[in-house]
Amino acid sequence: MSKLSILDNHNIFDAPVPGQSLTDTPKQWQWESPAEISDPVEAYESILESIKRPVATETIQKLLYVGVSVETIVNGLSLKGFSEGKFSPDVAEMIKIPLAFQVTAIGNKAGITPTILNEPPTKPMSDRETVNLLKKFKPSEYNKVAEKLLEDERQDIEEQKSFMNMEIERGD
Repeated sequence: MSKLSILDNHNIFDAPVPGQSLTDTPKQWQWESPAEISDPVEAYESILESIKRPVATETIQKLLYVGVSVETIVNGLSLKGFSEGKFSPDVAEMIKIPLAFQVTAIGNKAGITPTILNEPPTKPMSDRETVNLLKKFKPSEYNKVAEKLLEDERQDIEEQKSFMNMEIERGD
């Protein structure tokens, strides 16, 4: 049993009830309202305007330089626009290809040969990598897991001690 299998021991009932979203207060989230922009060209131009700002362009160049793919950057830009209620998910999907050309051009102008698509992993992520990411991004969950592992190890040691004591008692 993997030490990380305790992460799978979550309460299956700790989730929304089916249909719960239908009883929530309507228009509580920005994406539940009509999108501000319904024209894909207009949505593309609004994002283009924002990524052409010097700070945004420099950030995109740095991301491309360190190896973040064009696909990842474009997905982030389109998700941001959708989640802010700027445009619908359909429009977000339609503008991804022209945005990819623009992000690629930003990299090329900076002398960077960008990675275009994400590559699927060739090997599974190790337990050590998983724990390191958990420690970095979810420290409270990491602490819970670490405490549980320490408690399990303490119990194992106690069980081994009691087993060893049984052998000594029988040997006398």
